[in-house]
Amino acid sequence: MTQSVLVTGASGFVGFHLVRQLQAENCEVRCLVRETSSKEFLQPFSVRYFIGDISDPGSLQRAAANCGTVFHLAGKVRAKNYTEFETANRFGTENAARAAAAAGVPVFVYVSSLAAAGCSQANRPKRETDEPMPLQNPLAGYGKSKLAGEAALRNFAGDMQCTVVRPGIVFGEADKMNLELFKTIKKLGICPNPGFSRKRYSWIHATDLADLLIAAAKQGERLEKGKDDASRSGTGIYFASCDDGRLLSEIALQVRRALGKKRVIPVPCPPAAVLTISTFYEIVKRTTGKDVPFDWAKAYESLHHWTCSPEKAKTQLGFSPLPLEQRIAETIRWYQDKHWL
Repeated sequence: MTQSVLVTGASGFVGFHLVRQLQAENCEVRCLVRETSSKEFLQPFSVRYFIGDISDPGSLQRAAANCGTVFHLAGKVRAKNYTEFETANRFGTENAARAAAAAGVPVFVYVSSLAAAGCSQANRPKRETDEPMPLQNPLAGYGKSKLAGEAALRNFAGDMQCTVVRPGIVFGEADKMNLELFKTIKKLGICPNPGFSRKRYSWIHATDLADLLIAAAKQGERLEKGKDDASRSGTGIYFASCDDGRLLSEIALQVRRALGKKRVIPVPCPPAAVLTISTFYEIVKRTTGKDVPFDWAKAYESLHHWTCSPEKAKTQLGFSPLPLEQRIAETIRWYQDKHWL
């Protein structure tokens, strides 16, 4: 893959892993970053920085000029309201796709989310051919906005080869979101389990996700141009997960082993307790404007199963993620080396 590629959202932790893997592929990597973006984890790499934003089409088009592929990672995982989600994840994706098409970019890969497809049944992970049904709760606008981004991208499918990748829970080196769970396991020796029934979640290490994104750019199936209901065929869409899903207690067990702890106790959290904890963080978020790990939207989402099958990616793209146990151990070692944990 010896070509120029553009990564939006390159300063994020998934961007760090993707840039590293692209450098290993001998790509000339361009990174679209804001003036205020931290470039700490990109410093080891030889990349070209383009200052801009997904709300600025001109900066996007300048960065995408003469590129072979655009990897669109930029967006919002947390927001104060749906308008913020929509601005970043729907209109930001539309801006990026329009700029790429105008610049003559042949391939566009969009990092969406399992949340765009919606929660799963207890013993049946989501598949690409399932009708997308993001949570309709007004507090949980993330998935809805990511699905809207997919629909916006589909309008450019006639101008570029477009592929969507929907990861489950992404973790790995430089990730701060799941670090809080690992800290709880280390400090308190417990693993909170939202609700009374045990929920399953699909996990994917950021390096394995990066490998899948590169494979999707090279030989992935492409979106069909058309109406929103074209997404029901699953054409041009891949789920990203290491397997069909794990219980939080299973994740805690692997974290415990990596930390050398004797035991971790699963602690059921009744919905009332989940609401109380999330309300505390919601108040912090609204009064300080800071990102928090567990607001009302996350609390609502946590009471559902979130699993997806990686079978299509494995069959079509040769996707072969390393075992989750190995990836958790690698992540713990990195956290310890950086004194994050």
